[in-house]
Amino acid sequence: MFTIENQATGKIFRTQGDDSILNDALIHGLNFPYGCQKGFCGKCKATIIEGEVGYDGDVPNGITPEEVAEGMALLCQCYAKSDVSLVVQELDSLADIEVKSLPCKVQSIRHLNHDVTQVMLKIPGAESLQYFAGQYIDLIHPDFEPRAFSIANAPTNASLIELHVRLVEGGKFTHFVFNKMEEKSLLKLEGPKGDFFFREESKKPVILVAGGTGFAPIKSIVEHAVITKLKRQIYIYWGVRDECDLYMDLPQQWAETYDNIHFVPVLSESNKAWQGRNRICA
Repeated sequence: MFTIENQATGKIFRTQGDDSILNDALIHGLNFPYGCQKGFCGKCKATIIEGEVGYDGDVPNGITPEEVAEGMALLCQCYAKSDVSLVVQELDSLADIEVKSLPCKVQSIRHLNHDVTQVMLKIPGAESLQYFAGQYIDLIHPDFEPRAFSIANAPTNASLIELHVRLVEGGKFTHFVFNKMEEKSLLKLEGPKGDFFFREESKKPVILVAGGTGFAPIKSIVEHAVITKLKRQIYIYWGVRDECDLYMDLPQQWAETYDNIHFVPVLSESNKAWQGRNRICA
């Protein structure tokens, strides 16, 4: 087990040394910068002050021999071989996040219930999307106006983007996504966007309120909290019409698995068998 310290911020985490320093940093909730995550773009370069790092095979093309000689490393590809002290500027505000326009391919489509489908988008090649948990993207198809969808997965695999799309009556684009779009279809995305994201610096309890597919950014935030082993109390309120509209059982699983996560489903049109909370509609 090795200790990694970023001397620019004083933050420390521990690693087994069997994954890249970047991946381990993201898992521990540190917002190290990156671009492609494949060793091409060089955006994850850092200066190694002390310690030893290594690569599987040759040093990637995203860093020059001169930079290696000066003590720099590509964090997306190198792994720790000892305790490491490094210097890298972490992202801590929306201004640090680059908004990109990227091609993407539909990797999978899965219907979660009668009117919600899960779409997994793969960003191919040497690109990826860095974002804060809770942000959204614009999904672009040449036959429709761009549509905004919240990112539903935690920002640890930025080449794979999860969306939850609800079928809207009269909605041409959502009808296409739900009924006609096929795997391997090519689209574009633009993002990340939005100032709704998880503020990790606070020590206060977290109260998350979602309605319908508004659960998507909540899922991203809670998954991030679970991955980073956040100890703050988290309260999730998910409001829908009927019990069948609770299209994922993840919140209940989280509540049963983690002592600090609590889940309260709320229905507005419940039947007599429902024993939980009800929302009174004016």
